[in-house]
This record gives sequence, C-alpha cells and structure tokens, in this order.
Amino acid sequence: MALSVLSFFCLMSRIDFIVHRTLYHYGLKFSYEWANEYWITYTATFILFSVVMGLMYWLSSNKTAKDLKISFGLIVTINLLMIGGLQDVMFYVLWAGGLPPNNVTWWWVPWARLFGIWNSLTQVILTVFASSITAFLWINIFRK
Repeated sequence: MALSVLSFFCLMSRIDFIVHRTLYHYGLKFSYEWANEYWITYTATFILFSVVMGLMYWLSSNKTAKDLKISFGLIVTINLLMIGGLQDVMFYVLWAGGLPPNNVTWWWVPWARLFGIWNSLTQVILTVFASSITAFLWINIFRK
C-alpha cells in the first residue's frame, strides 16, 4: 500500500511537471480559466485515490476494528500529505532539478493567499509537519 501511495504521488507530480513545464515550453499561457479546472481535477484525483485505497484495504481485510482504523488511516494519510504539499516538493526535487530559491513566492498554493507569502522554506516546513502528523497517526493506529 505504501508503495502504491508513493508511486501515485510521484506520478501526480510528473503530470504537474508536464503541464507546468513541458506545455509552457510549447506555448501554453497561464489562465485561471484552465488552471482552476486543472487544480480542482488534480485535487479531486487525490481525494478519489484516497477513498479507493481505503476501500480496497477494507474490502480485502478481515473487517476488524483495526482494519477500519487502517482504512481510514490510508484516506487521512493521502489527503494530509496532499494538503501538506508533498506532491509540490516532489515536483521540484524529482523533476525540476531542485526547489526554487526562497525569494521566489509560491503564488499558486492556497497558503500564499492565506498567509500573504509562501516560499520553498515554508513549503518544506509544511510538508515535514504533515509527514510528522502522518507518522504519529500510524504509530497510534499500530499501537496495541
């Protein structure tokens, strides 16, 4: 399951790279008209994938209380890591050659509108925070 989730995040970050690097190279011009639809579809894909993963685990399990916790844990984990921007960090680290310098504002993330500024450092802090919460979630799930 963990490998499936990691692969999904890698592939989604690659799709994002294709749209935001490759297509811009071929003349794509940014517009909120297509970007909003893209962002909604992109986010909905993460939500749907999380539900499918949780449901797949539940259906293939013994359906105990612990199995139910694990199913919900999968759903929460995928959405928490998505909200934490793991796919954005992966976009830069895996495909774009590294994170932008801290003087570059990440204007496209909702946190930039909420806090007024957002850069690579704040994004990495959020991703680490979301990953830490995820780790504590799983420790709690597997605790006897």
